[in-house]
Amino acid sequence: MKATRTTWVFQQRAIAFLDILGFKELIREAEQQPATLLSLFGLRTAIDAHVRWDNDRVAGSVPEPVKPRYIFVSDSIILSVPLQHGHFDGLGIVVAKSIQIAHKLLEMGYLLRGGIAVGPVWHDDGNVFGTGYICAVEAEKKSGGPRIMLTEAARQHWQASTLANSPMCRMDGDALIADTLFPEYIIGTEVHGRIEDAFRQYRAWIVRRVNDLPAEGPRKKWEWLARAFDRAIVQHGVGVAPIALK
Repeated sequence: MKATRTTWVFQQRAIAFLDILGFKELIREAEQQPATLLSLFGLRTAIDAHVRWDNDRVAGSVPEPVKPRYIFVSDSIILSVPLQHGHFDGLGIVVAKSIQIAHKLLEMGYLLRGGIAVGPVWHDDGNVFGTGYICAVEAEKKSGGPRIMLTEAARQHWQASTLANSPMCRMDGDALIADTLFPEYIIGTEVHGRIEDAFRQYRAWIVRRVNDLPAEGPRKKWEWLARAFDRAIVQHGVGVAPIALK
């Protein structure tokens, strides 16, 4: 079907550019070791299935445009939603979906870094471009540790909207970041004890990575998460022992 003029109109969207940390090393190992190749495809399949399952289970009352559009490129996940659609705020949806993906990855022992922006975006099933997308990519590069950082425009939108008091985001220094340990977006929270079980699993991964990795490099990212973990269990009342790095 020939594209219409409206197909190509840039739309104000909330957009996230998410990067799976450690993925490049996994690829290098997978090229040499068949067992690691299975881990690589297992990770990719789990994330893809999680994203599709999450969109499929959204209530029928949610309009189709509000369901995030996704693109996977190697170790990157790009998702976007219209910034405003009726009473739906796309920035809140993108932050929530990013937190869900971060939880899923941490269950498997991987960290997520990203940037979230608002701005003009053209996004279909095969491609994405626009200054909103560029800003999200730049924010991911600046985020440093395993953080998902909002751009200044996204931060202003968040703080000027009904989202301002939402615990999905928090300040980290002078940056507004998605709280990737916010427990309400752990899959299966309706099951009693599920949050504590998930945090025990996170704790085990964090302690293992901090103990096994050399002092520099990736270990610093896990140490950052260890401190974020200790903050999260206090803030959210999770009954799991702190890590308490020395």
